[in-house]
Amino acid sequence: MNEIKWRALFFLVILAIAYLLILNIFNLNIAILSLVFTLTSVILFHTYWLYQLDLWLDNPSIKNLPNGSGIWNKIFSKIYRTETKQKKTKQELFEVLDLFKSGAGAMLDGVVAVNKNNEILWSNKTAQRMLNIIPKNDYNRPIFYIYRNTYFKAYIENENYEDTLKINNQTSMPPLEIKVAYFGSKQRIIVFRDITKETEIQNMRKEFVSNFSHEIKTPLTVLIGFIETLAEMKSSKSVSEKKIISMMSGQANRMNILIEDLLLLSHIESNQHVNRSEKINIAKLIRDIKKNVIEVKGNSHKFDFSIDSKLDLYGARQEIESAFNNLITNAIRYTPSEGQISIRWNLINTLPIFEVVDNGIGIPEKNIKRISERFYRVDPNRSRETGGTGLGLAIVKNVVNQHQGEMKINSDIGLGSSFKLIFPADRAIK
Repeated sequence: MNEIKWRALFFLVILAIAYLLILNIFNLNIAILSLVFTLTSVILFHTYWLYQLDLWLDNPSIKNLPNGSGIWNKIFSKIYRTETKQKKTKQELFEVLDLFKSGAGAMLDGVVAVNKNNEILWSNKTAQRMLNIIPKNDYNRPIFYIYRNTYFKAYIENENYEDTLKINNQTSMPPLEIKVAYFGSKQRIIVFRDITKETEIQNMRKEFVSNFSHEIKTPLTVLIGFIETLAEMKSSKSVSEKKIISMMSGQANRMNILIEDLLLLSHIESNQHVNRSEKINIAKLIRDIKKNVIEVKGNSHKFDFSIDSKLDLYGARQEIESAFNNLITNAIRYTPSEGQISIRWNLINTLPIFEVVDNGIGIPEKNIKRISERFYRVDPNRSRETGGTGLGLAIVKNVVNQHQGEMKINSDIGLGSSFKLIFPADRAIK
């Protein structure tokens, strides 16, 4: 650009000098005619090459790029270098794209690329088989038209892809695990993984745990009965004998609670089609928990209730009661005596939310994501001392998942914790 400016300035200087020379040698008319002729020639020269550039832009190709003369030679040379560079870059991009398509096509998982409107841009053969996608018909159509699933639609539209989505029990499709990642500008890659084998193994494990728990429950009940009989016998016992019987009773009862929790968890996980649409009077349910749990275990704590007595819930009463009970019991267990525990049940932004807030010991941030895993304990020794089985929050998470809700945990060490169970708006009864 600078070179063009200098050339134009140089041309004007030369033209001015030539005009002055002609004016001194000849008369004014000849000088003006010479100036007009020169300017006209220059304008025609540049007009010609502008015309050639316009023709080339109608069909841009390196092969038919004009050579140009003077400054236009340099302009066309720059265009040539730019076009060559862009062609090389474009070729490299195509190679990368072909490599991506080749790699994605060889994946055992289904891969679908969608735009910001959730319209299908591309899919590999696995996804086409898995979701019955026909490229010539289904590309540029919303993926929800091809794969119709309420949970999948909500997951995609929610745009929170930190966790994967698992969808089971579809008659025409295998169980799927779905993960989404962004690329480009609001475009997304959706990966569909067939988890049939994993689901079968998981079901076998659940069945084993359920059967094992059932089998061990009967002899354990007999043992507990004998221990209670020994404890009630009036024959004189030494201090050590009484201590042994007390320890036997405590451990047997702890094992019984553990088996009850295992059976409950197995029941929740395996009963996908249980009736979860019965009308639950939540205010009454919380009153029952207060009577049976809070007044027995939490008599040394201060409780604060904020309950919307007119807000009920569609769900499975036994499961909801178990979830609420576990959260309240946990708050009691990990909050020191005289500590404050708040229990809230309200409609917030159309969503029914149950929340338990305490000012107890809190949970380290690194443990929050894992705390709802089976048998995971932040402090195993403390959990055993307080009678925890390590299954309470796993039960809560499964219950809220089966009711299409989510559990949110916030906690600070030494300040306390907040556990929220957020249910879908269509489960609220107001």
